[in-house]
Formats: sequence, C-alpha cells, structure tokens
Amino acid sequence: MLFLLATPEYNNTQSNTTKVKVHLRNGVAEILDQHQDLMGKVENNLLEIETNFENKLEKLLFVLQDAVFIVSNKGLETNIDSKGTGVYVYAKRVREITSSTSIDEVVKQYDQKNQQLEIEVAKLATEGSSTKLNSKIFLLTEEVEFLKKVVTVIKDLKS
Repeated sequence: MLFLLATPEYNNTQSNTTKVKVHLRNGVAEILDQHQDLMGKVENNLLEIETNFENKLEKLLFVLQDAVFIVSNKGLETNIDSKGTGVYVYAKRVREITSSTSIDEVVKQYDQKNQQLEIEVAKLATEGSSTKLNSKIFLLTEEVEFLKKVVTVIKDLKS
C-alpha cells in the first residue's frame, strides 16, 4: 500500500505500508490494503502508520495540523499501471514523533514561539491596534497551538 504525507515543507512517501490509522469525526479508521475509497478531515491531528521495512514491523506517529486524507484504489494519477491502495494525506504542518524525539527540544521551540507571540501582542497593545486582524499574530498563535499539541502527544507517549 502506498502512503504519501505532504505539507509545504515536508514530504514522506512509504511504499510498504501495511496499515494507516486515522482519527475521524465519528471514530477511528484503520485503512488496510483494498480499503474502500474514502476522503475526510483528520480530526484529532494524529496519524499512525505501520510499515514493513526489511521484514520488521515499524510504527510511525505523526502530529498534523489541518489535515485531510484521501484513500484511493485507483491512484491519483491517470497512469494505468498504478494499482493498489494509496493513502494521501495533506497537512499545513507535520511533526514525526519517534522514540528519539526530544521533549526538551520541542518545549524550547514552544517557549520561543510563545515569547515571540507575547512580544507581538504587547507591541500592538502599545500601538492600540487590534490583535485579531494581525496576520503575524494569527500565524504565531497557530504555531504555538501546534507545538502545544506536539508536547502533549510526546508526554502521553512517554508516560
């Protein structure tokens, strides 16, 4: 089964995927080979995949932001040779969580972005401008929320 995860800054393609677990609004979908065609939004921003790499089962976990997915048995390209199930995921941001992912590094990034956000909000407050209409504050807020979700997921996995 083919798996493709894409964002503006990140690409991950796995051709030996055995299972994809994605959280939807009405439950968890486990996508296996020859799954029915499906499309939806990833609700809790978590995606798990299992791959068979060199005869070893390997599990990968991704934290996503604003993700959608497509399951297709025909492929997205018009190439007739592309048979089998494909899972395509598109997200705004992604962070792969592995056993070597350092929670301290992510917390440090979170703190830096949170400080930047506080500085920008303070700047606008002194100018008397509205913080709701500022795109820089909007983007920083999204980034802070994403990093907060990553920290939460890492803490849950470590405990």
